Amino acid sequence: MVNPEILERQKVVSKTPMLARIASIKEALVAAGDEAQELRHLPAWASKEMADIGIYRYALPVELGGENLKAREQIEIIEATAAIDGSVGWCVQISSEINALVIRQMKPALAQEIFNDWYALVCSGHGPANGPNPGRKAKQEGDGWRINYQGSFASGCHNATWNFLMGNMCKDENTGEIVDASFMIPVGEFDIVDTWNTSGMRGSGSHDVRMQNCFVPAHHLLPGRSLASSELWDNPTFRNPTHAIYNKAAVALGVCRGAIDNFINLAMGKVPWGLSTSLKDQPQVHYRVGEAQAKLMAARAFVMDTQDRLEDHLGPLPKDGGRLYPDWEYFRPAVLACAHAAQTCREVVGVINNTAATTGCRMDSPLERQLRDAHQAANHALISYRHYENLGQTYLGHEPNDMYKGFIGQS
Repeated sequence: MVNPEILERQKVVSKTPMLARIASIKEALVAAGDEAQELRHLPAWASKEMADIGIYRYALPVELGGENLKAREQIEIIEATAAIDGSVGWCVQISSEINALVIRQMKPALAQEIFNDWYALVCSGHGPANGPNPGRKAKQEGDGWRINYQGSFASGCHNATWNFLMGNMCKDENTGEIVDASFMIPVGEFDIVDTWNTSGMRGSGSHDVRMQNCFVPAHHLLPGRSLASSELWDNPTFRNPTHAIYNKAAVALGVCRGAIDNFINLAMGKVPWGLSTSLKDQPQVHYRVGEAQAKLMAARAFVMDTQDRLEDHLGPLPKDGGRLYPDWEYFRPAVLACAHAAQTCREVVGVINNTAATTGCRMDSPLERQLRDAHQAANHALISYRHYENLGQTYLGHEPNDMYKGFIGQS
């Protein structure tokens, strides 16, 4: 479906396992994370180096120059990068995720136009706008649409080649109803509004994107339900309604792993002020490290197990006997596992930072950044603490939240 050069490049690149590719550029990712803290977005050189090893394409089908990986393998990749730096890991998850999500209902011609570029990277700003903005309006003009819109949380937008806008974010100026179309907008036709000034995930570049008087032609349109389960691609990931959810959990897991490993390195040599023994020889530290390892491994196993079960449950395409949407009994624990992972990792990183004492608070300590990143990851709406209540009530006979019904194909 894409040019032979893209397919050949992917074939060559994928001869090396992705985790080995990541290890080969670890020093560059460390430097990228440091620079991103100052820029408040991933530097262009780093995004290119990451794209060079195929890190934004691994969730795409082989026909589009991807590696067609399932949830478990995707999670492992995101963990590995987030353990190096949280913001780098966030950019990996969001860009690989959106690149894959947008093709669910996409026509082949548009998919070819986008992914014939090896460096294709799609961003998406769907949160509430920060500050004055042109609104959330769309007006049909012929076969296309005229957009006036601003949205927040467009992670990775500085290196994006396209912006994706779901139609349900906009109102039709003619009818006042939600727009029954979604939009792909190429770089140069959307603006970045500098609004991302946070502590956690500071380097993710999750600024606002704005489209002002932007015309989107017919060939750049997607259906209104652009993220509905795909009947085109056989990988169950393209029917997995928790794709964007497990990716966020994977970042939290990676940040937590990195914090534990960094603390162990610190503990091998640090003798706290006023004491005569190193951290590594203190029983309290033994307890905290053991508890941290257990909580992280348990949270990770919960995510992996529920994702394996969900994607096995979805199986092949419906035409081959599989399911278009999962049953509630498979969806619910998968979402619960992801929220649990984020909240558990936030708690574990907090305890680890506390155990490191003042050292963990210094700006030159990786534990300081990991504390901020763990809290920011756990704040994301898709994996927030609110899911405990929202899902918990369903175990007591209450109806699922309407949002969950949409994920499993119910109105």
